[in-house]
Amino acid sequence: MLSHLLHLSRHTPPVRMETVSREAFSPEFLRELHALANGLMAEDEEHFRVHALTNDLVHVFRRRDTRAVVGFQFWKAVPMSLPRTRAIVGGKLRIQPAFRQRGLHLLSGLTFFFQDKLQHPRSRHYRLSIASPFGFVSITEALARYHPFQPRPRTREEQALRDAFLSLARESHFQVDEESGVFFVGIFMTPETLGRYPPAYFERPSARAYAAINPGFRTNGSYVGFWFRFTPDNLASLTRATVRKLLRRQDADV
Repeated sequence: MLSHLLHLSRHTPPVRMETVSREAFSPEFLRELHALANGLMAEDEEHFRVHALTNDLVHVFRRRDTRAVVGFQFWKAVPMSLPRTRAIVGGKLRIQPAFRQRGLHLLSGLTFFFQDKLQHPRSRHYRLSIASPFGFVSITEALARYHPFQPRPRTREEQALRDAFLSLARESHFQVDEESGVFFVGIFMTPETLGRYPPAYFERPSARAYAAINPGFRTNGSYVGFWFRFTPDNLASLTRATVRKLLRRQDADV
């Protein structure tokens, strides 16, 4: 199981991944996660709670020594309007800077996909995300291929994806710009967050692709939607990227 690689990774200190179902989202638990999230990107606590409760579960990453939360990723899976299709939706993702570039979110995504695939083996699975530039770059760089959200669908598949994205936006009280396809999520980047990334980071091809869709991302409180299918080439690419990042040295370049 991929999660066993956490025991082999070169993290200092070691990290473990816990799965918490929506039924266990107590007010105290959500406040703990919000404290981490708000320190990275300013967000109202009630806004955070509304989004959290639209999900099926959350993977929480904790330090083994202190039990402190160092990151989390929300997840849910829903049927789509195409025959035998399911959308895996990655909700809010936050990782402390010291624990980024270690593949934790990729491990989380693969774990959730395989668990849902076991329950729905005949379904075709899509992954939908409304992401910050950092989540977008980290995920898309690990893929063989992906597609930005298309606000003006041309095919039956694009229409089904549009319906799924808009349903996701309504649940979380997001607003979509029908022209650009950018989602206003009401989460604003702090100068501290932006300052952690050198100018060269924003010149990476995936970062430039994000900025082309959402040029005002630094100040507009909006994210980009994108999707991909769990095809053999994407699964192979994701798995390679996850293993490589989990086993890399902590002082390796990002």
